[in-house]
Amino acid sequence: MNKLLTIKQAADMIGVHPETLRRWDQEKKLEAIKINDRGDRRYNRDELEKFLNNNSNSIKYADFEYMGYTIEWNFKGVRTLNASFDKMARLIARKNKNDLIGFIFYISLLSSHQKKKDELERLVLEKIKDIIDTHQPIDGDRFTFDFEHGQFIEIQNPEWWEEKYSKSLVHELRVKAIDASPTSKKNEGWRVILNFISKSGDYWAANSFGKDYEHIEYYVWIDSKELIKRGLPNSSKGAEIIAVEHGVKRFNETKDENGNRNIIRINECNASFYDGRWKKDSLLPDRLMI
Repeated sequence: MNKLLTIKQAADMIGVHPETLRRWDQEKKLEAIKINDRGDRRYNRDELEKFLNNNSNSIKYADFEYMGYTIEWNFKGVRTLNASFDKMARLIARKNKNDLIGFIFYISLLSSHQKKKDELERLVLEKIKDIIDTHQPIDGDRFTFDFEHGQFIEIQNPEWWEEKYSKSLVHELRVKAIDASPTSKKNEGWRVILNFISKSGDYWAANSFGKDYEHIEYYVWIDSKELIKRGLPNSSKGAEIIAVEHGVKRFNETKDENGNRNIIRINECNASFYDGRWKKDSLLPDRLMI
């Protein structure tokens, strides 16, 4: 009779995390042998080898742990998009049970024709590990990447990304663009509405701010020339980036003598950016609002 393996030995043998084996046992996908009243799990080596041979994809795309984060494939590997034949990969990471950190990789047909699926997936996982090492992401963070010159490059708010742009301020507090509109027919200026949002349960909701809690929306007005100077597209996507950066800056400016920050100390509810300067409680000049 084969010696039974512990859950850690079994996980090492097939290359998954022990928590994955526990979940598969509960789902009856790979059932364990319970050896005592406490329910300690053991695995038969022959049965594991059989499972390995019959379930290579389940194992390849199983959840895995890295630096305290659990990383999950949102769907199995790099997937071809039906409409364009471009490719996309989506993964999520969690440090705590209710966290949701997104990683989205976009690969155009032209840029990927010399890369096999396995190689792209290896680069995806390497990039996620690099982001965790360098950024230590928190709940609500999103990272978007384009595949360029044989590698994944992080792109801020790319045109293919459908969600509004946002940035973390502190854990469970973010600043988010909820609307971006041109101020003139010639797109000479932009108006972006920001919300300071916090997490309540599984939902993110807008917070009021200002000393009397009188504001919900923060309006940011931006001269299109400031986008061009930054090398950003003269579009809602580019405007969202600059507006959210301003929201982060205003939050950081609220530090008190103890280093604490609070959106209540943001007293104005709009600011404009033109001629290379930010002005609080200001709109764009009339020439950019026609």
